[in-house]
Amino acid sequence: MFRLIDTKENNGAFNMAIDEALLIAQAKYGSSPVLRVYKFVPPTLSIGYFQSAIKEVDFESLTKKGYGFVRRPTGGKAVLHDRELTYSITITYPHRILKMNLLDSFHHLSTGIIKAIEYLGGNAYFSKKEDKNFSNPSCFASPTFSDILLNEKKVVGSAQMRNKIGLLQHGSIIYEVDVRDIFECFNLEEKTRQRLIEDGQNKITSLSQELKRKITFEDVKINLIKGMQEILNEEIVESKLTSLELDIAYDLYKNKYNTKEWNFKR
Repeated sequence: MFRLIDTKENNGAFNMAIDEALLIAQAKYGSSPVLRVYKFVPPTLSIGYFQSAIKEVDFESLTKKGYGFVRRPTGGKAVLHDRELTYSITITYPHRILKMNLLDSFHHLSTGIIKAIEYLGGNAYFSKKEDKNFSNPSCFASPTFSDILLNEKKVVGSAQMRNKIGLLQHGSIIYEVDVRDIFECFNLEEKTRQRLIEDGQNKITSLSQELKRKITFEDVKINLIKGMQEILNEEIVESKLTSLELDIAYDLYKNKYNTKEWNFKR
């Protein structure tokens, strides 16, 4: 059994804290694996664990736009979390999915998202090639092997972290997007910014754009549950954060994800 938890709207630091808290709580208390869905409010730029905040991010622009900022515990490049459904999956040992290696488990769990897009009416698929523009700071403008594409454009970005207690996979399923907003978050020369915006418009898309109708958070949520249920072959039961999970999340928020030491560690 998987628990389904919709934590609604939270800021970036608390969202990252909840993801890690769910993993810790499962290992500590033996609770069930979790499929979580959520939103970032305000819109938030998250950078990958190995990225440099000072080098990559235009904090003056973030402030002007009212955007938040946080470092993820997972790798990959920067993501602007705005008009999207963000999902996370937390699984601890022992579980059959953890018998797979990282890439196989990533592919397996991501297939649930492909199924969700199929239920919505789209023909999504895994990318077969890797973008060689390593200087691009944006996750969505740099498709890699196993990213999810729709009509040759990236519509989902995900990352997975493994540690001694289990896995955390989380990612963004975009239902609306303005490519210009993404690249205004980065430290770039204006000429480079314009080039990357033009390039990004050929690589980044949204479900609404490709399916030719308005797609909402709830549309994605309903079909993600169906898609995940199909590939997990387990019951998905609606649940809420427990008091123990919230206690762990508040501690991680205060002492990790909302600190300069974490967010500016590189």
